[in-house]
Amino acid sequence: MSQPAASPPPASRPAAPARLQLRGGVPALFVPFLVMLAGILVLGFKGLALPEAFWPMVLLGLFVGLLLARSQKEYVEALISGIASPMLAVILLAWFLAGVFGTMLNQTGVIEGLVWVATAVGLTASWVPLVTFLSASILSLSTGTSVGTILAVTPILFPAGFAIGADPLLVVGAIIGGAFVGDNLAPVSDTTIVSAYSQGTDVPKVVRSRLKYAAVAGGITLAVYVVVGLAGFGGAGRGEVDAAPDGLVMLLAPALLVVLMVRQWHFVSALLLSTACGLVLGLVTGLLGWSDLLSVDGSTFTASGVVVDGMSGFVGIAVFTIFLMGMIGTFRAGGLIEWLIVRSRRLARTPRSAEVTMYLLALGVNALTTAGTPTMVMLGPYVRRLGHRFRIAPWRRGNVLDAASTTIIGFLPYSIAVLIPFALVADTVRGANLENFDAVHLVPYVVYCWALMLVFLVAVVTGWGRETMDEGAWEAEQRVLEAEDAGEQAAPPTSRR
Repeated sequence: MSQPAASPPPASRPAAPARLQLRGGVPALFVPFLVMLAGILVLGFKGLALPEAFWPMVLLGLFVGLLLARSQKEYVEALISGIASPMLAVILLAWFLAGVFGTMLNQTGVIEGLVWVATAVGLTASWVPLVTFLSASILSLSTGTSVGTILAVTPILFPAGFAIGADPLLVVGAIIGGAFVGDNLAPVSDTTIVSAYSQGTDVPKVVRSRLKYAAVAGGITLAVYVVVGLAGFGGAGRGEVDAAPDGLVMLLAPALLVVLMVRQWHFVSALLLSTACGLVLGLVTGLLGWSDLLSVDGSTFTASGVVVDGMSGFVGIAVFTIFLMGMIGTFRAGGLIEWLIVRSRRLARTPRSAEVTMYLLALGVNALTTAGTPTMVMLGPYVRRLGHRFRIAPWRRGNVLDAASTTIIGFLPYSIAVLIPFALVADTVRGANLENFDAVHLVPYVVYCWALMLVFLVAVVTGWGRETMDEGAWEAEQRVLEAEDAGEQAAPPTSRR
């Protein structure tokens, strides 16, 4: 009689990676983050919130985490895993190219040309934030990328507005807010796509259903900027800028960048081509000389020029972000997100409390990671299942998830979206002795992100716009979720601690 086939020994099954453990359990993962955040806030309130000044703060947080870790080896491996993120590589490449692009525009007289145009049409400083917000909104709606929009418009709009005399914090806030209009609404935005497909619905449906929320937030933002314009906020033009039209020809470079982004080129490749074309154009027109591109001083062994100076301007934010991504790696390795999800389920007892729970959780996780799309990918399955339990419509769930991921990261002082413009405008404001012009003091000035975040908070609390699934749709989604769960159960088991 034949013997039944023996099952494979447990040792042949792949083992799950060891989970990072800290003294104090999973909540202890918050400690390094809070140490870093406290240091950043102290710097901000003292008017010293520079990216380079953030380096000791994030290193101090990582050191505290190392002391709390039960295994220093696992902690370091988690740090390295976070730093090795492909997303970080893309971010750093885009930043350094954007630095070169912005320096090129500054040195070829584009800002003087825009000031000349603004003077000719009678644009006053108080109306610059409104024009800036509308310009950034149009570009972001066309391209669907907040980071790409910030990289594209900051080197042009901020120096021109600053030269005219506009409030610098209002201008930066208008740029960031306008950039997130398209990130939230554009059908081609990665957050829009993820918010739809993670909830089992289509992009047109989520876009149509979120228009009313964006319209209210946009109306509030426009009203604020109109009040700013009518009240005459702003100062006199800064005399160090001589208005002249010669550099306006260089606007062909950012125009090419916009066209490529609208045609859905990756913003890294679009920046690379636009920068190269701009440098050639500058040389051909005589606005740049060969020595402007690269100058090496043999006596001091130093290099300067458009490329070197442009990239150097992003070193501060790049170093901080590298270590911040390492800290985020410890969150993943320690299971912080899963821990938050498990505990948040206890709060969801009604459709209202379910929406409030998923919204606040998404805001909290975005505050920890400052990465909208990856956060939505992580939380998508949880939001879908929680919303399905209370028959919340898929597009409504997608809107709640997207609103949390395109608002709070627009004003957190350690967020990439906030640090980028400050790195881009460092040369413009250097020597101006501006008070409180830093990432911490910017927080209340990103009007659109605040407005959209509060509009959705009202929506989930009051139930405004909430839709439910009919019986047929609910049963169809139930079958999909059961099939997914069955597939997970069928997978080979892995050992867990």
